Order: sequence, then structure tokens, then C-alpha cells
Amino acid sequence: MLSLQYKLFTLFLVLFYAFAILSALGVYPNARAYVETMDYYMRIYICLFLIWRFNPFSTHKFDELDKKIAFIAGVTILTTTALNKYLTDIRSMLINTITHVKLL
Repeated sequence: MLSLQYKLFTLFLVLFYAFAILSALGVYPNARAYVETMDYYMRIYICLFLIWRFNPFSTHKFDELDKKIAFIAGVTILTTTALNKYLTDIRSMLINTITHVKLL
């Protein structure tokens, strides 16, 4: 049986990915703000969860929620460091190209 925390975290992830897709497609203009806010709170939750569950004094055994949050923590660290930098560079390049074409 899945815990309430597991179900809520899964629901939060589904909403996060839905807003991220809507933002990337440009379908919903305010989606970017929601993604940024949700990303911030997800990182805070993951940090607190990892500190609480995996402190040196804990005797906790791994369960499905631990696996899921550890995986999402890795994905979050990857996207906030490497992919965000890459996407920001591409976005800047596209804006500069479009601006340059308009000037001609």
C-alpha cells in the first residue's frame, strides 16, 4: 500500500511536468511562473526529506518513496546545473538571432 506522502509527491510531480510541458510549448503563458515556484518548493522538500531520512542517527530502511525522491533529487540537481545553463545559452542565442534578423 502506498503512503499518502508517496501519492502526494507523485501528484505534485505530474502537475510539475504538466506545467513544464505547457510552458515549453507556450500554450499557457503563466505556466513558467508556476514551474519556477514548484521547482523551488520541490527542491526545499527534497532537501528536508533527505536530511530527515538519511541523517547519521537514523536506522530507516529504504522504501519506494525513498527511491523515488532520491531519483528526483538526482534529476533536479542535473537539470538545475547542467541543463538550465544549456537551455539559457540556447535561448539567448535564439533571441540574439531573431533580434539581428529584425534589424536587417
